[in-house]
Amino acid sequence: MSAGITWQGFHHVALVTADLDATLRFYGDILGMEAGKIMGQDARGGEARHCFVRPGGTESRGLHFFEAAEARPVSDPSNMEDKFGLRNIGPHHIAFALPAEEAGMDLRGRLERNGVEMTPIGEAGPVRNTLFLDNNGLLLEAAWPRS
Repeated sequence: MSAGITWQGFHHVALVTADLDATLRFYGDILGMEAGKIMGQDARGGEARHCFVRPGGTESRGLHFFEAAEARPVSDPSNMEDKFGLRNIGPHHIAFALPAEEAGMDLRGRLERNGVEMTPIGEAGPVRNTLFLDNNGLLLEAAWPRS
């Protein structure tokens, strides 16, 4: 059922972090995503450091992180099990697509070398995946086609 609006996917997803530098290190250095220029003023004219992080060659702007030093996670970021429940309203997790099994294994190696806890590889139909927390306690998923 269409209301005559032609959507073209997501432009970006806005998220809040208490430490923009640590977030950019996590997404850029550990996950290998492309971080844009850090900006100091947001579209509303407010003073807040913020930056876009693009996960691969996508048309979207990706993730848009805003820094707020007083921000705190909704749940305990050290308790990965707490993140799997569907108890909190709002985003549950963000899933990123990888092209193949080799990329999934490469990512798992990077996460392990950087001390990032992750789930065992899961399988759901034609997809394999692993879940892990970012430096802010956000639940992330990497998914790739089953070989």
